[in-house]
Amino acid sequence: MKPFIYKTFIFIGISISLISITFILTNSLIDVNAKFSFKNPVNNVIFGHSHSMCAFNDSLINNFKNLSQSRQSYFYSFQKIKKVISQNNDIKNVFLEFTNNNIRVGMDKWIWDDLSISSRSIYLPFLEKDDISLLLSKNSKSFITSSSKSFRNNLMNILLFNYEYTNRIGGYKWLKRDKTDSLIINFKKDTIHFSRKKRNLSMKNIEYLEKIINFCQQNNVNIYLVRSPQHKYYNRENEKEFIEIWNKKFKDIEFLDFNNFPLKNEEFGDFEHLNHKGAKIFSLWFNELLEKGLLSMENKSEFIISEMEQVRTHNNVYKK
Repeated sequence: MKPFIYKTFIFIGISISLISITFILTNSLIDVNAKFSFKNPVNNVIFGHSHSMCAFNDSLINNFKNLSQSRQSYFYSFQKIKKVISQNNDIKNVFLEFTNNNIRVGMDKWIWDDLSISSRSIYLPFLEKDDISLLLSKNSKSFITSSSKSFRNNLMNILLFNYEYTNRIGGYKWLKRDKTDSLIINFKKDTIHFSRKKRNLSMKNIEYLEKIINFCQQNNVNIYLVRSPQHKYYNRENEKEFIEIWNKKFKDIEFLDFNNFPLKNEEFGDFEHLNHKGAKIFSLWFNELLEKGLLSMENKSEFIISEMEQVRTHNNVYKK
């Protein structure tokens, strides 16, 4: 009986070792060979979640690429940014969505809840030890399940020599919906009053924002925090905390705030996203800002406010 148990343990040990080695080798092959380089070089790239994904139509902005993804935390943006910057030497400026919901405590769940780990499994081969430890400590079951899924997909990609990632890491979303008017009706009926009490923050998400900034600076890439346009009824109850975080941690990073860019209700998909009509207006205007030399100006905030007022005064010439 004892020899049988001994052999069984030996077999299990060898099997686990072989699986682990294969898993590590597969991830290493993907990490080394993954292609994040663009066919057409660009100097300006934006990363973020659905706000920037729906706001910046990069087909209307010169020398600009949108790599935002819906429901993406800074944790996964960090993995993507490291690869994109390291393989695209032409990138000079990184724009990163920084808005009210980025600091809400619930944003941490966008790092380790089941949906986030599963939907971002393509980034697992690029995680470092600290990243893996974080996911294992918060949701080991989902991490192990997603690692298995990632392993199968990666093994198939290796066999097919498919290392292309540029078509899987985000892009502008042409949003058709227009339900803002109906949302306003319900908003007014509910007469919601938001509490002004001190709110908890998403400390891990903020920590990875710091990592992104440090990585860009270490690689001599300019980084700008950007807040995309939001409807006036969008829930910004944490505005005080939002500004405090910027002043406390990121004051040295220039903040391009387009929150109050003038748009009509029908140019929003909802309170926090632009639809394709709003994105066209905003993107053409943003492209003009870049052409006017926004990034070389000393006081960018004043210039942005002045240019937004021009749009408001002239009833938006970008609708043509």
